[in-house]
Amino acid sequence: MSRFVPNSKYVKYRDGTWIECRKRIYLYWFKFLRHAEQSSDHKVQWNKYRAWSGKNAVMNMKFDDWWEDHWKDCFGIDEETGRSKFYLDKNPKADGIRYALLCYENRDCKSNWDIAIAISKQESRGRGIYNMLIDAREDLNTRGNMKWGFERKRVRNESSPTGYSIEYVDNTNQEYDDKIYWNQQKKRKIQSVIGRYKRQADLHLENVSKGLF
Repeated sequence: MSRFVPNSKYVKYRDGTWIECRKRIYLYWFKFLRHAEQSSDHKVQWNKYRAWSGKNAVMNMKFDDWWEDHWKDCFGIDEETGRSKFYLDKNPKADGIRYALLCYENRDCKSNWDIAIAISKQESRGRGIYNMLIDAREDLNTRGNMKWGFERKRVRNESSPTGYSIEYVDNTNQEYDDKIYWNQQKKRKIQSVIGRYKRQADLHLENVSKGLF
């Protein structure tokens, strides 16, 4: 097992104690844990979270209040062992975790594209995935994309394990438009990014249910 070495600008030192990474990583852990408890697809092993004061504290306290009571005992680096009780032993990417959390919190949207639009409306930051989403909202003629070009259609297929298959219907009439083509490619890329973050969210939910992150 590796020991903690404070060699990043994101680690913090307070009251004579180091913590492994920035506070907001633990905020996302806290939020995913709440979501896992509320999800019918996951069963949280609350015995893993005794040091967090258990289910009642996590589900009812504001994070900042909970943090003040628990940060040192749960995440403070012990000088002798070089580790904390909830040691990550990795370099979590805060933005990636945050995007996954936002995708999960907008999961009731009908499609990945709808999730992307919902997130871009919520956010004012113009970086990373949001920069791409904002550009797409400005550039994409979604009505044209739906009626022009290659339409993705779900059709019945008795030989398929699911009973359905996907077909692409050519609505171009052999007429092509570069702008609409690139609009379609951008939209597909965004949908793919959202799909990846949804899968990451599922993994976070599974991990926090077991006392990990």
